[in-house]
This record gives sequence, C-alpha cells and structure tokens, in this order.
Amino acid sequence: MANSTKDGFNQAVLDNACENDSPETAPLLGGPPECHDEDTKVLNKRGGRAQFLKSCFVLSSGLFLLVVAFTIIQLGVLHQYVYYVYYKKYLPNVTYNSGEKQKSYCNNSANGTSAEEQIQNKIQVLASQYMIYASLALYIPPIFGNFFLVTLSDTFGRKPFIIIPIFGALLRSALFVIGIHFELDLQWFILFLLIEGTTGGLYCQITVSFSYIADITEKGDKLIFLLVIIEVIGGIGGLIGTLSSGYLIREFGFVLPSFVSSLCLLASLLLLGVFLPESLPPKFKSRSKRINFLSKFKGVWEFYISSKNGNGTRWRYVFSLLILICVQFGIQGRVNVETLYELNKPFCWNSVLLGWFMAVRILSSYIIGLVLIRVLRCCVSVEFIALVGATSHMAAFILEAFAERTFELFLVPIAGFGSAMVGPIMRGIMSRMAPPDKQGTLFAGVGMLDSVCSILGTTVSNAVYSATVADFRGFVFLMFAGISSIAVVLIIVLWVAGIVGGASAMRYEEEQEIIVTPNEEENLINDLDKCMNQVQNLKENNI
Repeated sequence: MANSTKDGFNQAVLDNACENDSPETAPLLGGPPECHDEDTKVLNKRGGRAQFLKSCFVLSSGLFLLVVAFTIIQLGVLHQYVYYVYYKKYLPNVTYNSGEKQKSYCNNSANGTSAEEQIQNKIQVLASQYMIYASLALYIPPIFGNFFLVTLSDTFGRKPFIIIPIFGALLRSALFVIGIHFELDLQWFILFLLIEGTTGGLYCQITVSFSYIADITEKGDKLIFLLVIIEVIGGIGGLIGTLSSGYLIREFGFVLPSFVSSLCLLASLLLLGVFLPESLPPKFKSRSKRINFLSKFKGVWEFYISSKNGNGTRWRYVFSLLILICVQFGIQGRVNVETLYELNKPFCWNSVLLGWFMAVRILSSYIIGLVLIRVLRCCVSVEFIALVGATSHMAAFILEAFAERTFELFLVPIAGFGSAMVGPIMRGIMSRMAPPDKQGTLFAGVGMLDSVCSILGTTVSNAVYSATVADFRGFVFLMFAGISSIAVVLIIVLWVAGIVGGASAMRYEEEQEIIVTPNEEENLINDLDKCMNQVQNLKENNI
C-alpha cells in the first residue's frame, strides 16, 4: 500500500524498459528479461516524475478552462441576464448610463422618483427569488450525484467521473446560447441548469480532481500545497472569466459570452478525455466487483462517527467538516446577493465594474493567499494559516455590510485576502488523515457538503436579502460574518490540539506489510513446534 501511488504511474515505464533490454543483459538460461536494480530506481524516479508533471499539467489546464467557462456563464451571464429581463419587463423605457458605453440598469441620480425606486426594489426581490430556484436546480441533484459518482471513482477510476460533469456543463452552456438568442422564458433556464446538476456539476468535477491529486501525491503538507496550487489555477481561470465576461456583455450582449463558454468547455472535455492518464492504481480498481452503495454511503460518514480510519481523528474530522461548512456557506451564499447588491443603489455598477470587482477578489484571495501559504508554511502550521484566512474572511463581510461608496466596496476583497485558503487547507488536513483507498469516499462526502452549502447558502442569503434590502441591504453580510466567527473558534481548537498532540496526531499511519520468505516461514514453524513441545512437557511434569 505504501507504493500504491507509484504502481499506476510507473509500472508501464518499467515494463517498457524491461522489454527493450538488450540481448547482452538478458539472462542466459531463459526466462523473461529483468531490469537491473539501479536501472529500475532511475527509471522509477524519472518516469514517475514525468508522469506526475504531465498529469498535473493536463488536470490543471482542464480545470482552468472549466472555471473560465463556469465564471462566464454562471457569474456573468446568468445573474445579469435575469436582472436585465426583469428590468426590461418593469421599466422598458428607462436606461441609465454611468459613463460612455457603460450601461447600468439603475438610477443613481437625485431626480429618481419614489415609484421608480420601489420598482427597482421589486426587481431586486424578483431576481433574488429567481436565483433561489436556479440554485436549487443546479445544486440539489449533485447532493447524491456527487456521492455516487465520486465513490464509484474508487472502483472504476477517476478519469470517467472527471469528464462526465464537463459534458453536462457543455450541454447546459449550449442550451443557454439557444435560450438567450431566441429570448425563451426564464423557466427554460431552470431546466437547463437541472440538466447540468444531474451530471454532477462543477463541484463533482473538482471533488474527483482532489481525489486524483491525492492519488498521485504523498501525504503531508506537500499535498495541501498542491491542492492550494490547483485552486489558485482555478482562481486565475475565474479572473479571466470575470474580466472577459464584463467586457463581452457590454459590447456584444449575452449570446457571445455564452458561446465562448461553450468553446472553453469543449476544449476542456477534449483535453482531459485524450491526454489525462488514470491515477487510481489497478489493485484498488479490482477490489470491488460488485458495488454496494449502502456500504459506500455508510463509509462516507464513518470518518465522523467512528474511529475506524485512525485513532483520535474522529473529532478532528468533525471539526474540519464544520469549518468547511461555515466558510463555504458564506462563499456560496454571497455569490448571488453580491451581484444584486452591487447592481442596486447606491453603487449602480455595470458589467465591467462587476467583472473588475471579481478580478480583484480572485487576485487578492488566490495570488496573495498562495504567496502567504508559501511563506508561512516554512515557519508556522497550516492550522495557523487557516486561522489567518478565516479571520480575513470574517472581516471582509463586516466591511461589505457597511460599504457606501465604490472604493469602499473594492476594499472588501483586499480585506478578505485569505478566504480562499481555508477550503483547500481543511480538505488537505482531512485527506492526510484518511487511508489511501478511501480518498474518493472522503471527498464524496465533502462534495455532498459543497452542494448542501450551495443550496443552503443561496436559499438563505437570497431570502434574507429579499426581506432586508429595503431596510438594511447589508444585513446579509453581517450574518455571514457571524457564521465565519464560528469557523475561527474551531480552527483555534484544531491549532492548539496540533501543538499539544504533535504533527503525528493529524496524519494517517499506514500499516506496514510484513513479507516472510519460505525459509523464514519454515524456521518460524520449527520454533513454534519446539515451543509447543516444551509447553506439553511442562504440563506432563505438572510444572
């Protein structure tokens, strides 16, 4: 088991090297040619590293394209298109500008009438309510879809279940192009989102990708750092997606950005389908000929209710899960209401400003966060880094709740520089405590959690925002700050426990396989026979 991550990648390299062995080095008395020990070590190191780098490059490239597409279609097109449709319906003859060619569907001037302001608030409420239904369609199916797809990856391999969600996203994006071009009713877009949700969605693809990374990486802080790198690459994809969507929507409307999203998804599908090698070792694939979903579903929760996966790790799993819930609730919940918040008075932003705001958030969270992890991991624990991230996450929500001007709102992502660090760190902590053959099961539970947090976060946040937008539009962000404070307290407990218990308390300790040669086995049997004879003699002599 200790060499399981190498088996799947290096065996083909070694087999080919053995087959190409020269006649001079082949055995004289027949039998298959064998590699020399030194050659085997060199090939094992070179082949394994080359395959590792190839896998990381292909996977991160595919994820990059996927995030670009998702950001354009979900955070750019969908949110603004829904707002545009309702605005066109209730205020068909009114269009305001906040600069040359910078359309803003909001009247921020002093001559706005009271009736017009009431209609704007009504549009905010209707768009917020629609996004609740859109989120339910996109995130309810993956709750169990993630479980089935990700746990099946422990048996049939990771690659198929990385590709399936991308195919569903491609179909949804193509249908968006058709729906926007022909101006179909908004209810059709709920159906399109439901199609993507049934194939697992973005979170299923990312969850299986985390399992893939865990397969090819040794456990420890290196695994955590690599998970952060993958998230940073995804963040860069989000940066490009948000900036490009803002300008594309302003210049060309909503159809062209949707088409660009479809092209990115098609490229991601072809790249991963053709060039991504399988990561799961063959011996893990052959363990289960019959799939027992009940047993697998039970296995998802064993991390949190039993000690089968390591002594003293159960409460750490529970705390890590609760921290993820608190952080992801705010991250997922703010997406919808934040766009409406910025489109409303007193900001009245346009698509370009929305894109730049998201770009600053991504740059701050992922670039600064990555540098911070790289610098701090040499001198402090990852739990302390997560504490810094959760604290900045909470502070950003407080600032956002009371922002009144554009520059104050742009300070929010800077204050939340560590928000993106918490998720991969907690996933890495949980992964390094889990056995190698249960990585998919672990991340299946985490993927289900992401879907649940998306549903609860978007539903609760949109409901709270709809109820408070007329009185205190920033109240929803104070709610997120309060939930984030719980994560801060739990991380402090994990950090202190790590100091007291030592690093070994947070790692999975693998059972060592004892190999006995035939001669050693015969000697052990002889020694056991001698011992039994001595015991029998003692009994006969009443000793």
